[in-house]
Amino acid sequence: MSTEPRKPLSGTVQANGQELYYEVHGEGPPLLLVMGIGYDATLWGLQQIPVLSKHFRVIVFDNRDAGRSSRSECSYSIGDMADDVAGLLDALNIGRAHLLGISMGAMIGQEFALRHPERLHRLILTGTGAATARAQFDAIQSWSFVKAHDVDGLDFAGQQFLWLFSESFRRNPEGVKQTLEMLASNPHPVAADAYRRQADAYLGHDTLDRLSDVLAPTLVVAGERDRLTPPWICREVADGIPNAEFVVVDGPGSSHVLPLERPEEFNALVLDFLGGAR
Repeated sequence: MSTEPRKPLSGTVQANGQELYYEVHGEGPPLLLVMGIGYDATLWGLQQIPVLSKHFRVIVFDNRDAGRSSRSECSYSIGDMADDVAGLLDALNIGRAHLLGISMGAMIGQEFALRHPERLHRLILTGTGAATARAQFDAIQSWSFVKAHDVDGLDFAGQQFLWLFSESFRRNPEGVKQTLEMLASNPHPVAADAYRRQADAYLGHDTLDRLSDVLAPTLVVAGERDRLTPPWICREVADGIPNAEFVVVDGPGSSHVLPLERPEEFNALVLDFLGGAR
């Protein structure tokens, strides 16, 4: 019998009025990874898929208005994007799954837990808040404006590097260069109008007064040096969810993009939290 790992599956499905691109890696209990604003599933492949797919059937996908998924014809909410997730699971004939979300993906995870509790086993949220809509100003507003007016993309990239990555990473010229080259080589970059629609959904997110209704066992992970969603913002999410676990990763690289900058520790937290459910 062959011991070679199963080749990943990929394709598109119709879900909640959208055409969503997806990939499935590995075997085992389903684990859905949900990406943040403006990015597609490619980033999960750098550090998470190779590790997590050894233990789980890892499903990644491009949110509407990102990557290889369809462009929306109108505005929408984070709740609509959570319904996209439910539609994706329907199309893949998956009744229940774990969900790991980062940033806007974790906002989607919150709404998914509230709107589709029977579809969720365990929930992991990182780099996220619960009440963006209550702030009069947010960095995402500036990003959306820059995205619409930045001809060569460098100003937008600068915004991303300043807010998402750690100071130690930004002091690594080779690492910054490689990341810029990777982003520039993406054959499916997010368009300005698509980014604006995602940004509007992000800025309208507010689950703070509803988090007590989340039933799934939940882990909230924060980066000590996260500028976009500092630990107190993430703690607000954890405090609102009954019996949620809260972990702060500190030290160099403890940025908004913990899964990229501190992958070994982040993946270990994920596997430890999900271990009892395998």
